[in-house]
Amino acid sequence: MLQRLIVHDGQSEEHARAKFDADLGVSAWAVPGRERRTPEPVDDGAPWWWRGAEDASQSFLASMGVSLGG
Repeated sequence: MLQRLIVHDGQSEEHARAKFDADLGVSAWAVPGRERRTPEPVDDGAPWWWRGAEDASQSFLASMGVSLGG
């Protein structure tokens, strides 16, 4: 299926894959040996890649090289 993934001009392959995964709801799929995750509700009008304010702040801190872990 990924061999036929359409990557538009100016779009990276990773970005196309991430959008495809979001469209399919891959993050909510059951994984053997783990408890089934319920997908977090998405705000109306939020872009497909939005994972919430907590994820956004953690991603920003990581991109700036800040590590709050032990």
